[in-house]
Amino acid sequence: MKFLGIKKVDAGSHIHRYDVQYVTKDHKNKIYEVASRNPEMKDLDDLTQWDSKTVLVIGLSPDHRHILLSREFRMAVGDYIYNFPSGLVDPGETAAEAAARELMEETGLRIVKTIRQLRSSFNAPGFSNESTSCVIAVIDGDIRESDSSFEEIEAGWYTKEEVKLLLKTSKMSARAQMFCFLWAYGGMSIDNLYESRE
Repeated sequence: MKFLGIKKVDAGSHIHRYDVQYVTKDHKNKIYEVASRNPEMKDLDDLTQWDSKTVLVIGLSPDHRHILLSREFRMAVGDYIYNFPSGLVDPGETAAEAAARELMEETGLRIVKTIRQLRSSFNAPGFSNESTSCVIAVIDGDIRESDSSFEEIEAGWYTKEEVKLLLKTSKMSARAQMFCFLWAYGGMSIDNLYESRE
C-alpha cells in the first residue's frame, strides 16, 4: 500500500473521523475510514504516531492469587463487559501517572509495585490508530465506587476459578480475555514478568 493523503470528515468531542487514501499494489485507489483521538491529523506521520493516548491497569493482589476486573457498562456495545481499569492520559501525564490516577478514580485502589509497563499496542487497528499502554502492577487498598457518574463501573477481585467461569459466560474486552486466559490457565508466570524486565 502506498499512502496518498488524509482528509478529516467529522469531529467529535473525543473521536474524529478521517478518510485515508491509499494506492494498492495493483494500482487501485482505496479510501479507508479511520477513527482517531488526534483532532488534527494531516499526514502519514500523524497517522502512524505510536504514543499512547490511553492507559490500562492489569492489577494483581499482593499474593498474586486474585486479579482485578471491572464490570463496566460500555455505551459503544450497549452492555456490561469485563475489562481492566482504563482511561485517557491527560496532557502532561506519563502513562504510569495516568494509570495510578485512573485506578484510584475508578476503584479507590493504589499501585503498590509496578511489575512491568508494556509498550503501546493498538486497540482496534481495523478502524482506529488509538494505542494503549498497559501497566501490570501489584495493587492494594479497599475497593470503592467510581468517582464518575458518567461511568457505571463495579470493580472486584477474582480468583483463577472465578475467571475461568467468566471466560465461558461473560462478555470481555479482547485484552482482558487474553490476559485472564493466560493467567487463569497457567500460560504465564507472574514471576517471569519480574525476572525478564527490560
